[in-house]
Amino acid sequence: MPTSGERRTLGRRRDDGVKLPEGVEKSIRTKNGKTYTYYYWNPGRGTKRESERIKLPNAVTEPAAFWREVDRRQKAPPTAYPANSIGDLITRYRGSDEFRRLSEGTQTNYEVHMRRFEDREGWGLLAVRGLEPIAVQTLRDAMKETPVMANQMLSVGSTIWDWAIPLNFAKLNPFEKIKNLEILDRGHVPWPAWVIEYVRLHASPDLVRMSRLGVMTCQRGSDMIQMGPEHRDGHGLWCRPKKTKKRRRAFLIPLATADALELDRWAETPVTFTNSRWKKPIAHHRDDLYLYSPKGAQYTPDGLRARFNRWLEDTPEGKQLCKRWKEWVAGHVKKYFWDIDPEDAVHPTIHGLRGTGILARAELGYTVDQIGNDIGMTRQNVEHYMRFKDQMKVAADGQKRLRLVSEKD
Repeated sequence: MPTSGERRTLGRRRDDGVKLPEGVEKSIRTKNGKTYTYYYWNPGRGTKRESERIKLPNAVTEPAAFWREVDRRQKAPPTAYPANSIGDLITRYRGSDEFRRLSEGTQTNYEVHMRRFEDREGWGLLAVRGLEPIAVQTLRDAMKETPVMANQMLSVGSTIWDWAIPLNFAKLNPFEKIKNLEILDRGHVPWPAWVIEYVRLHASPDLVRMSRLGVMTCQRGSDMIQMGPEHRDGHGLWCRPKKTKKRRRAFLIPLATADALELDRWAETPVTFTNSRWKKPIAHHRDDLYLYSPKGAQYTPDGLRARFNRWLEDTPEGKQLCKRWKEWVAGHVKKYFWDIDPEDAVHPTIHGLRGTGILARAELGYTVDQIGNDIGMTRQNVEHYMRFKDQMKVAADGQKRLRLVSEKD
């Protein structure tokens, strides 16, 4: 039975008496014990040209309407844009070396806004040179409810128009004079010591490794899943963050002696996974990675996140941690006037480990500049996490905090 929110595409397959054509996505969702089935038109799913899904009539309960709509969309002529239009510009940029050199994740983020720019009912048919700053500002203001996306839109647009100017597609960049929307000083909440200890005692071994590696390196999950013994060097670990790979070289993250020894142990020690559905525990070992799945496979960023979230949501230990976390965060938000990401009010996030590592280094006496230099982070970003410095401990008294929380149960 698919889990809540699970989607799967069926093509050329008979299901419930309905043969679904290519381009149709079938989504099965389970909520409160009930199963719901939805159909969408999504011919580009899983490719760089994927656009927003379009809901279709139900293929089982409304077959005539379903096939009529599918037929209409299949016969629609391919999108074509006039020369020198914004839609034409986006098509050209999508095929450029500059776009192809971007990481897969960055391309996916760009596509969200590129589809917005090339929309035929929006800017798609307008001349590139006819786009005025007032139009950009109007679009930005229309997105004020999602300021992060609005600011990302400005950044993507500015990048594309900068690319277009030397090629004579555009004369001016209408995005460069439009200011970003103000964003509240939000950031993922660092894990306090009692959470680190709780995960160490109750989580699966790969998630325990994840928490340890996140604190010692202060890197994103997308970078942790790439790390392995080949990157070890003396008392450090080489890293080249995937998100900033295009403009940054690799740097060596200094490690505490205990952390360096722990990584060397991981390089030689199998990870033993257990599952109630298995007859016996299964041990896996990879000599090229520190983090890997119960199947011995390399994680993707989404896969690691899903693995952690399943432990939080589906296990008694994970649910108990979420309960404690909600109470702890609520108290700190009220006491210290924290403004946090909504996701952080529900459970700890992998990204929060970056802040944990930063605060752990601060508790050892490292300055902001030292921390930034060691972990490859700007002073501004380090200070962003340092605002939690006087409001929590991430290293000292961890066992004591855990005992106090346990006594409250």
